[in-house]
Amino acid sequence: MIEKINVLLLAGGKTKISLRKFTGIENKALIEIGSYPHGKPMILYVIESLKKAKYTNKIVLAGPKEVQKLVKDLVYLTISDGQTIFDTLKSGILPLKEDPLILISTCDIPLITEKHIDYFIEECYKCPGFDIYYPIIDKEIYQKSYPFSDLRRVYANLMEGSFTGGNILLINPRIIANFGEIINNFIYFRKHPLKMARLLGAQIALKYLRKYLSIQDLEKKVPELLGGYKGKAILSPPEIALDIDKPRHLKLLWNQ
Repeated sequence: MIEKINVLLLAGGKTKISLRKFTGIENKALIEIGSYPHGKPMILYVIESLKKAKYTNKIVLAGPKEVQKLVKDLVYLTISDGQTIFDTLKSGILPLKEDPLILISTCDIPLITEKHIDYFIEECYKCPGFDIYYPIIDKEIYQKSYPFSDLRRVYANLMEGSFTGGNILLINPRIIANFGEIINNFIYFRKHPLKMARLLGAQIALKYLRKYLSIQDLEKKVPELLGGYKGKAILSPPEIALDIDKPRHLKLLWNQ
C-alpha cells in the first residue's frame, strides 16, 4: 500500500522577458492557458491534478502574495517564495521537514494530469529504499508525443538512450536542508548536461564526453555526493517534462 505524500508546489518563478512581453504577466503561475472564456491560470491546472491524484495529500504552496491569494482556499498552506529557486525550496520544506519523502512540483506544467502523477509515484514505490526519485523522459517518446520544433528539449545522451528531465521530484527533504550547495548547483545547471556531469566529477564528465555514461553510473555517484543518500532515475511520461518558458510554448497550448 502506498502512503499518501505531501506536496511542495513551487510558484515563485518570474516569467522571462519575452514571455512577460507576450502575456503582460510577471509571475509564471498566473499565465492563462486556454481560450476565453475557459482559460485559467496554469497553476490551477497543476493544483487540480495534484488534488485528484490518488497518492498525494497536503499541498504546501510557496509563491508571491498574488498567487497565495488566488489559491489559498485550494491548498493546505501558503508561504512566501524566496529570491531564488533554492531559497524557495529551503523555506518550502520547513512545514514538511519530518516527512520521509515529499513530492516537489513546479507550477508551469499545465498538461500534467493525476494519471501522470500517480504513475510516477507508483514507479518510485516499485523501487523502495531510495532518497531521491528523479523523472527522466525518453527523447523518442517525448518527440512522438510533442513533435513540434517549438517544444524541443535539452537531452543528455547516455548509453541507454537520450533523456530529458522532468518537473516533479520525490525527495527526502533532509537532503535539501543538509546539502544546499550541491542542490543549488544542480538547479543552476539543470539545462546543461555536460556542466551537470562535471559537477559529478572528472570521471563522470569524461564518460559523458566519450558517450559511455550510463544511468547506473549516475545513480552510483549520488551517495558519494549526498552523504549516503541514494538516488533513482524513473522513466516517466512526457507531460512531466513539458514546461512553459517562452511565447512559442504558450502559443502551441493556448487553444488546448
